[in-house]
Amino acid sequence: MSVFAPGMTMNGASSGLAVDPKRIDTLQRPFQDFRRRSDADGGWRKLSFAIAHQFKRYYFSDPPKWRVWARTLGSSERMEPSFASIGAVRSGTSFLSSYILQHPHVVLPLSKEIFFTNTMRGLMAYFPTRAAQQAAIRRNGGAVTGYCTPVMPDPLWIFLAQAMFPDIRVICILRDPVERAFSHWRWDRKRFLRHRAKDPYWKGFPDFEAFIEAEKAMIRGGGMEPHAFSGMRAGYLRHGIYAPFMRLLLEQFGRERVFIVDAAEFFQDPRSTTKRIYEFLGLPQVEPLLIEERNSGPSGEFDDGAREDLAAFFQPYNEELYALLDKDFGWGAAN
Repeated sequence: MSVFAPGMTMNGASSGLAVDPKRIDTLQRPFQDFRRRSDADGGWRKLSFAIAHQFKRYYFSDPPKWRVWARTLGSSERMEPSFASIGAVRSGTSFLSSYILQHPHVVLPLSKEIFFTNTMRGLMAYFPTRAAQQAAIRRNGGAVTGYCTPVMPDPLWIFLAQAMFPDIRVICILRDPVERAFSHWRWDRKRFLRHRAKDPYWKGFPDFEAFIEAEKAMIRGGGMEPHAFSGMRAGYLRHGIYAPFMRLLLEQFGRERVFIVDAAEFFQDPRSTTKRIYEFLGLPQVEPLLIEERNSGPSGEFDDGAREDLAAFFQPYNEELYALLDKDFGWGAAN
């Protein structure tokens, strides 16, 4: 996995490794820019964000297409990812990435989120060059790269990733599907709120309870839509039915190459979870720096009755997951 310099110990005792605080700023700034760009109102402000967006060192998601294209024309000798951190939308994938990617041995990709492209050359353009890898080895004693993308519940990702990078390790974060669904809906509502206010096209945007009742009926009737980033297009409940995706993931990668993160445990103690991930990836131990969550969703109230009803809906799916992973996450349990 990681490439170590002579004399280095796996616990990092002889290396003097420590997280560079500047790396935290590099990781957090794209979240700020993403929010500012989303909230920008007015032509000139949007234009200024668009111009600045063209030349950033590291992106949250969707770097300019010309940047990716230009990198395909450069060095073809690029690092292959040794890990992928995945989960469903609004599961904590971005917050987790800010801890995983702060390790000194991780050479950052162009973008935190990398959705598979139409060609291998286009995909590899997102990753660092071998020259950057060698520079990182000289500087820190080791170098790996990876990416962090909310791909669940898309089964195609599993097949493509396993075929392209057969030795890759997968970190998968799982959040209480009730909390995840409500967070996903709030996030979509915030992102499209201006459209709802200004354009009659959005006058039919439903409230959460109305939307999930319709989706529950579709699921119970056997309807399952393909994966899409927005819950508005693919539903909010399907992303939280984890067992089918996890079963396929374990079949294709093997349990020894999949690390399961309980989102609640991670949110409570991110450092401990992160250090266990470092060990899973074969990285020397360093002390992660505590960071502020920059991609949290908007606040909102969730009716207790709706919460209980949704917990009952997910219960059989959760129990299937508990049996598969031999772990009871306690979702839906009374506080």
